[in-house]
Amino acid sequence: MNLFTPDEMREADRIAIEERGIPGLDLMERAGEACAREATAMLGDPALARVVVLVYKGNNGGDGSVIARLLAQAEANVTAVLFAPVTELAGDALVNWKRLEKTDVTCVDASDGTKDDDVMAAIRSAELVVDAIFGTGFAGAPRGRAADAVRMCGEAGRVLSVDIPSGVNGLTGAVEGEAVSADRTVTFCRAKTGLFFHPGKEHAGHLEVADIGIPRDVIRKVGTTVASFDEDDARALWKPRRRDAHKGDFGRVTVLGGAPSYVGAPLLAGMAALRTGAGLVSLLVPPAVHPLAAGRIPELMVRASGDDGDAGDDGGMLDARALNLLIAGELRADVLAVGPGMGRGSGPGDLVGALLDRWKGPVVVDADGIHAAAEHREKIASSPAGLVFTPHLGEFVALTGQEKAVVAKDPAGAVARTAHELNAVVLLKGNPTLVGDPSGFVTLNTTGNPGMATAGSGDVLTGMIAALIGQGYDAPHATRLAVWIHGRAGDIGAGKHGEASLIASDIIASIRGAIATIDID
Repeated sequence: MNLFTPDEMREADRIAIEERGIPGLDLMERAGEACAREATAMLGDPALARVVVLVYKGNNGGDGSVIARLLAQAEANVTAVLFAPVTELAGDALVNWKRLEKTDVTCVDASDGTKDDDVMAAIRSAELVVDAIFGTGFAGAPRGRAADAVRMCGEAGRVLSVDIPSGVNGLTGAVEGEAVSADRTVTFCRAKTGLFFHPGKEHAGHLEVADIGIPRDVIRKVGTTVASFDEDDARALWKPRRRDAHKGDFGRVTVLGGAPSYVGAPLLAGMAALRTGAGLVSLLVPPAVHPLAAGRIPELMVRASGDDGDAGDDGGMLDARALNLLIAGELRADVLAVGPGMGRGSGPGDLVGALLDRWKGPVVVDADGIHAAAEHREKIASSPAGLVFTPHLGEFVALTGQEKAVVAKDPAGAVARTAHELNAVVLLKGNPTLVGDPSGFVTLNTTGNPGMATAGSGDVLTGMIAALIGQGYDAPHATRLAVWIHGRAGDIGAGKHGEASLIASDIIASIRGAIATIDID
């Protein structure tokens, strides 16, 4: 599903009104009609139902005035409560409030707070409260009478929010103060990014997207920089296997990682790559790790880097000799997964620096590999390797040098900029996980759960991305598809074991079931 940021929505409105001559009142009327239809569906029969519409001074409040008028026409008992002085209304919002005052709707000026007891009584007795306080351009914390309106909405039995729950940041989904928790939200033209980030997603409840008559060519002109990635998208990308295929058709994945204290990470990545369909998977580990990893999983080939008796200067971590084996062809690889359990030190730093200079194939970089890459940031954009970075927020900050607070203000924008600047696919783990490609296009994943915040989950994802690249998917598609399957596997695993008890190997065990939901030939 293609999404809009609040700025993109404003631009679509502007073009429709200023360049195409569509009256803003017409767009507002259609928005109100869509919400009135949803309200009617929630009420069943609106006749004589008690409805309270909470209105503020912007265009969202104007939508609320239209909703109140239309529900009254359907014989609902409607009270519209204005939390700003009428003198502060302007434009189409003022026109629709004045229209409303000429109807049978009970219009209450609650701007001075003297009628709050009556308003609260109406809200508590209503079958439905409509939240038309703030729109998608809102950011920060509600203040003054608007904050009072949001708090009062919390006393409602059922709530329908107009475009976005009031108090939720339309770009990031952040809630910095009070915010409405809606049962349903009707958003217009396209869903807004803030409705897919937490906690905004929880506040929105069930989401409906309504067409309000903005022409398709206007939407195309504004463009698409952010989209959600859901089951339909995953199914469209998934490629069933040919009946005459052999293991060489599905890629050779090599995982570079492991240190004496982190043997499990490369094993998890390797097993995940196998479960995601890789034809052959090898682990390239330090000599000190080889006896600990070899034979643990019979389907994985395990190779030691360096001389068997040499632990290296970093206590048994990989160094640039690992790349020499690959460059010389002693170990064949179509795609590398670098970083799981690799540890930090001069050896891993030298390895990743050499890889950025010399490797010409695709590379998925995770965990300690990201910290090593950050030491060579100047090499990344011009590297001959096809790079995929898979950081969590702390690793993203290390890789980019950006402040956490800056990233939090616009995560999708931060991912888009970073992917473009680094000429790489960049994944930012979270809820939702974001995937950006060098064009600046970002997708928001729609699967996964908090139980996946567990040791080894990221190693599993690294192996899955590498496996799909090895099977011929381009890096952006492989990453988006792997993230979706990973999240679905986590959801399946949580269904069996509970979120609190979910571990990385449960996710691996559920990859088969996740793929089965989209592998429909």
